[in-house]
Amino acid sequence: MRVLAAFLILLVACGLPAAADPYDELSRIPADQVLVDFKDDVPLADVHQMAAAAGVMLEPVSPESVADRLFQGSVPPARMDAVVAAFSADPRVESAEPNAYMAGLWKDEDVLPLDQIKRLAPTRSFKPNDPLYKYQWHMHKIGMEAAWVGSTGRDAIVAVIDTGVAYEDYQKFMLVEDLKGIRFVKGWNYIGNNEHANDDHAHGTHVAGTIAQATNNGVGVTGIAFNCSIMPLKVLSARGFGSIGDIAAAIRFAANHGANVINMSLGGPSSAKALESAVQYAHKKGVVVVCAAGNNGTENVSYPARYKECIAVSATRFDDQLTFYTNKGKRIDIAAPGGDMNVDQNDDGYRDGVLQNTIAIGDPTQQAYSLFQGTSMASPHVAGVAAALVSLGITEPEAVRARLVSTARKEGIDDLDKGYGGGVLEASKAVYRSAVLDPAARLVLGVGILIAMMLFSVARPRPTVLMLLGLTMGASGLFFLPYLGLNVPLLSHPLADWDLCLVGTFFHANPLFWSALIPLGIAIASFGQRRMHNWALGLALGTAAFLLHQVLYTTADIQAIPGLLLDKAWLLLNAGACVFLAYVLAYARISSAAQPKE
Repeated sequence: MRVLAAFLILLVACGLPAAADPYDELSRIPADQVLVDFKDDVPLADVHQMAAAAGVMLEPVSPESVADRLFQGSVPPARMDAVVAAFSADPRVESAEPNAYMAGLWKDEDVLPLDQIKRLAPTRSFKPNDPLYKYQWHMHKIGMEAAWVGSTGRDAIVAVIDTGVAYEDYQKFMLVEDLKGIRFVKGWNYIGNNEHANDDHAHGTHVAGTIAQATNNGVGVTGIAFNCSIMPLKVLSARGFGSIGDIAAAIRFAANHGANVINMSLGGPSSAKALESAVQYAHKKGVVVVCAAGNNGTENVSYPARYKECIAVSATRFDDQLTFYTNKGKRIDIAAPGGDMNVDQNDDGYRDGVLQNTIAIGDPTQQAYSLFQGTSMASPHVAGVAAALVSLGITEPEAVRARLVSTARKEGIDDLDKGYGGGVLEASKAVYRSAVLDPAARLVLGVGILIAMMLFSVARPRPTVLMLLGLTMGASGLFFLPYLGLNVPLLSHPLADWDLCLVGTFFHANPLFWSALIPLGIAIASFGQRRMHNWALGLALGTAAFLLHQVLYTTADIQAIPGLLLDKAWLLLNAGACVFLAYVLAYARISSAAQPKE
């Protein structure tokens, strides 16, 4: 019965639609596990006492779920309602519900023969030399060649909650060739209850490939954020299905272990309190949660994509039309390439699926270059671009959503509400705005503050080359360097964003960096040194511009400062301190020049 339930959800969540509406079928299939989310401060002794009173043997969903107080246990279907009611009535329980199943699947149609692939010598180029890139119409459609110049996802961590990833050579499992060189961080296998989150299905590796396949290495295909790190979290079995309890536990694992982005190319028709709670937990911790909208071709977006904290992604084909299978409706945030295997609109000789390197279907000992279709394939395109934005310092989840939606392609789309959300994903525009237009705006703001000080201040600074250079490093950094082919992260970022380069995205928006402290320290160090004095003055004005821009356009949540209002108060206070510091430095410079020389 459980296998039948899982199979029906597979047809709904991320593959082709079933012939009949599977939601009606699922509602008649009884669950055989209860999922109980206790309040985090409930003693374990109380958990066992409540379980005994309900006549249920509970166990944690995973080892880390003990701390989260997320437990599950087998219950005969006839007793399910009574057990759920007993737990729900206890104030020490946040939620109790049947542990339903979700899944991800697609209709596999084409595999490119490996003997067609030529190995090339890697070269430095903005156009990747991966031999099968020419068949990745989906990368061309979102403008990846322009986007790669601005960001490749450096230092971002993306959790792939799926069937696992072919990321290591372990027992019968393999590391597929076009994920070699990609960084992986610690994950977890919720199916096998161990640390080896290997893929025995193919779905998860394909998804991870879209996000981070090795690029410009002369092998295979490309990935969007190929310098990010992948966190493999296996919640779906070799059949492609898994429990809500495992998925909820994996979301919390990702949020607790430094993931910046979560991709879930899975779903089901029903909400679950434990799942929603886990999504809310990740969102509050600053994690961008991206989800497939589902593939049963209706107005009902699947869960977890339907939760407001998630970025819900529908699927388009080569001509930017919505695919026949994608779920639609006003809950969609954005559309992205998902493929349509019924057509070859770009005339490349292959049906228009999404092409990535993965394992052979159900055989982890073999690899393949496979064309898949589904909202499962659309979601990782958005997750990959989200990682690229995180790498540029846009780490607040709603800021990422807003940037993706505001830069999405809207031209030629008559009715966005029918399933496009903000439009079709445009990686090139999202990255360009974040890597070029935002820094340029901060630089202009800094110059404006300098001009205002020159016109209206008693202490009128006279600009020098060092002063302007300091202003540039404070406001924007030399943001244009990547577009000149120069990869120097520290110089490409403003000084306040050096935390990105020094300690990574997880510690971004550190209040010590986003403050007047660094300009003040440099000003003190420059005492008696005229050239450093000019540098410090410019840096103070540039930092003021950076902080004021953050007040207007919030891109990150300042660490250790709770709430948006306090964030803005902190930014305004420190921007004012920077302007005052610049005034003091300018006045000191004038006073020094006015003193008679002996």
